[in-house]
Amino acid sequence: SCMASKMTLHLRHTNVFKNVGIGGAEETPTTFADNDNDEEKALLTPAKENSSSLSDFKKTTDKNSASAIETGTYMVIFFFGMIFLEIGNEAATKKFHDLEALAAALSLFQFGICFLLPLITSRGKDLETFPRTLEALLPYVGLSILVFGATGLATQSLRYVSYPTKIVFKSAKLIPTMIVSSILRTESKYNASDYFAALLLSAGAAGYSFGTEGTEGSNNSAFGIAMLVVSILCDALVPNIQKRIMSKGLSAAGLMVNTNAVGFSVLLFAMSLSGMLADTVEAVIERPELLIYLIGVGMCMGMAVLAYTRLIKSSGPVVAVATATLRKVVTVLLSYIIFPKPLLPIHAISSLLVFVGILVNTYCRKR
Repeated sequence: SCMASKMTLHLRHTNVFKNVGIGGAEETPTTFADNDNDEEKALLTPAKENSSSLSDFKKTTDKNSASAIETGTYMVIFFFGMIFLEIGNEAATKKFHDLEALAAALSLFQFGICFLLPLITSRGKDLETFPRTLEALLPYVGLSILVFGATGLATQSLRYVSYPTKIVFKSAKLIPTMIVSSILRTESKYNASDYFAALLLSAGAAGYSFGTEGTEGSNNSAFGIAMLVVSILCDALVPNIQKRIMSKGLSAAGLMVNTNAVGFSVLLFAMSLSGMLADTVEAVIERPELLIYLIGVGMCMGMAVLAYTRLIKSSGPVVAVATATLRKVVTVLLSYIIFPKPLLPIHAISSLLVFVGILVNTYCRKR
């Protein structure tokens, strides 16, 4: 009886240890195993959560880094593209001041390259929206004429005014924009800050018109300023026409392709009839470096415009406007350094007024 009891006790102990070892179905061993699993889960779960958090953080960091690199790339392309464009324009105006068709030729290449670049980047898809009827084509004809007025007249004015004067007047386009918006009764509403910015820009532009001269001397500076006034009026009308066309569902890239294609065709036709195209070809044959200027200015314009639209899309209009404001300041400074010209005290004060006016306008947009 004692031996039987000992054997039974021995077997019970053996089964217990066996069950603990292999994870059997006995209650006591099962409880031990569950406790072990719970401890393992408790140890593993924080590790998994930390790993997931680190992975999400890395993805967010990589995404932000990629976005910052993309924005920075567009800013650099736009910034230097516009600076090289402006410096190239001024250099071409001084070097080929005897060519009457220079402004039209520069605009022709700008139209052409601004048409080709987005067409290449979209692999021809943007051409699908090109108007097929005369009625659909007419708004683009009007828009392209306004674009030429905004760019071509500004370039032509350099024969009569200095380059900083052109930059200052072009920076003051808020004034006619406000006037046009009021006449057309668009939904844009202006507050006291906008009017204060317009006042500063007006004072700065007026101050800069004193003592300015271009390649033709200072006698015709009034004519050059009149050209700039018409130019900024065209500049103010362009967004309103663009908005009307895009309200029909056209993308910004499609608008750019259509406008520049029509502008190139219309300007090429006009230059052919007036003889300016023949004069340009003759000047290129005599001085081949003119072609380098034409292509270079056109490429800078095309890349800058393309980068500007991408910059607005990736970072918003405030960053784009701030970049544009900074490049205007740098352009004026470089103009005085590369092409020395007299800087009167009234010009320095006017520049400060315009700069403050642009900052106020940028702040209003941000709000």
